[in-house]
Amino acid sequence: MSEKTCPICGEPTNVYMGKTRKDGLCRKHAMQANKGEIIQCFLCNEWHNADEACKCSTKKNSKKQNFELIDESTMEDLTCIVCGNISNGKHFCYDCYKKFANKILYLKVSKCKDFEKLEAEYESDFVCDDGHLVKSPYEKIIDNWLYQEGIQHAYEKKIDIDKDKDLTPDFYIPEYNGKKNIYVEFWGYDESNKKYQQRKEYKTKIYPDLVKREKITVVYLNRKEIENDSYKKKIKYADIGKINE
Repeated sequence: MSEKTCPICGEPTNVYMGKTRKDGLCRKHAMQANKGEIIQCFLCNEWHNADEACKCSTKKNSKKQNFELIDESTMEDLTCIVCGNISNGKHFCYDCYKKFANKILYLKVSKCKDFEKLEAEYESDFVCDDGHLVKSPYEKIIDNWLYQEGIQHAYEKKIDIDKDKDLTPDFYIPEYNGKKNIYVEFWGYDESNKKYQQRKEYKTKIYPDLVKREKITVVYLNRKEIENDSYKKKIKYADIGKINE
């Protein structure tokens, strides 16, 4: 059991795959934070409902102090962190706000002032029962099943293969049903997605050699197998040390 406790309710801090949450949240509040239902105030560090103002904002002069951090003369010069267009002192311009509202974005920050939005494939809109952020409803089904069955797994965990090569499988399962090192790939994107196809080709070229060398087990899944529920048996009874297509 974790020695840390949740700053909201006092319950034990959530621990997943041996890693303790840095913010100290318990499993219940960790899931709420991942869904954006609760947020942490950047002024007092207290947690509060996302649709409500933090209690510290009601204190005398707090609103005035917040805005004194930014010179009013520079407000018009501030730009949208996504597209760079004038945003009148807001983080997002109107168009980007409409496009990305209620979505999770990954931003690369340089020199504390330059923002770069990573490509669309890095966006994770689907929150799983265990708090994992995945990219499609099909991956969410897979992740939720693994979690509900108590099967230890990692989502998109980068694995070093050689000095100049690495691999990021959709799911990595350390051990299940007598098999170790199971790599699960869900092929779900349209073939018109060139970047996705490039990554798929890269993986399918690497896996055969990796299977021979490391004796790993690889499982390829498609939409139909998720929809008819056959993916569960395919993972459970996969042939050891082979690519199960």
